[in-house]
Amino acid sequence: MKKKKIRCLIKYENVAIGIYNYKVFLPLKSGWSNNSLVTCTNCGELFVIDWENPETENLSIKQIAGSTLCPTCNVILSRYLATYPATIRISEDQFGSFNDEAISNQDEGSEIVEFYEIRPPQKDLK
Repeated sequence: MKKKKIRCLIKYENVAIGIYNYKVFLPLKSGWSNNSLVTCTNCGELFVIDWENPETENLSIKQIAGSTLCPTCNVILSRYLATYPATIRISEDQFGSFNDEAISNQDEGSEIVEFYEIRPPQKDLK
């Protein structure tokens, strides 16, 4: 599984009861960039999906993941994926969330961050 670098706004937010200043990654969206993050609910690894890639057109997150294994915990990702930051795995038995709709999409304070990229399984060429 390849990694992809994307520009993210980094925020430190309250994501659960008693969990403050938790680092949250928010991909910047601009004219040609439409990335979103998903998380493995088993281990918390973050993955990027590039919605500008023609291969992802009209597919769900689970269809894009297919039978891909998580490189961190080795589970089948399509069974353990959730949208991020709506779902944040804090620890083995605790989840949180963050509503990113109120955050402005400014480049100021952003960083380039590298995540594993989930791409749809390649179709057989016949």
